[in-house]
Amino acid sequence: MRITSIKLTRLLAAGCVVTGAVSLSACISPQHYVDPTLGETPLSTLKKPHDPQPIQLLFEFRTKGVPNSRATMAVKPSVQEEVAKAGLFSSVTAEPVPSGRKLTISIDNVPLDGERSKQKAFVTGLTFGLDGTTVTDNYVCTFTYLEPGHDPVSKQVHHALYTTVGIEKAPMGLTPVPIKEGVTTVVRQVVDKGLAEIDEASDIAQ
Repeated sequence: MRITSIKLTRLLAAGCVVTGAVSLSACISPQHYVDPTLGETPLSTLKKPHDPQPIQLLFEFRTKGVPNSRATMAVKPSVQEEVAKAGLFSSVTAEPVPSGRKLTISIDNVPLDGERSKQKAFVTGLTFGLDGTTVTDNYVCTFTYLEPGHDPVSKQVHHALYTTVGIEKAPMGLTPVPIKEGVTTVVRQVVDKGLAEIDEASDIAQ
């Protein structure tokens, strides 16, 4: 998955080849943290429809607004599984359904202060981790639910994943997680929150 924090950590990993003049402990591995603001949205709180209908799900992952096909393929199964687990629809498919119902989801990875972060990360690499930095990956998840005969319902959910490189304190006292777990958590939390908001604002449960 081409995510800014991953590219930066791979770049800085090359700077971790140190000589005897520099302590190995000075080069600290990148640490990843999930922003706690959004948190979990229990699927049990959703208003389940009495007669759930099939839904066509369209998903796309973007990087700074540009479609990212590799990331889309990697993340799409998790998104589809989460939508199916919500219990709002009888089935979830990429193909059109007879009722015309359609749910479109996009997740856009928008790095915060990208150029500034790259410059700080470069300095961190030159100092072998003695000068730390934090890189923030913002995720903007947009939902649009379309049911023929009704106005489209759109919602947007924001999330973030932090990566610290070098000697840098954990943001907000968070506990680090593996990058794969971090991305999986971000995807699950934005999808669940977006489904809850769509459910509340639409006629899905009727």
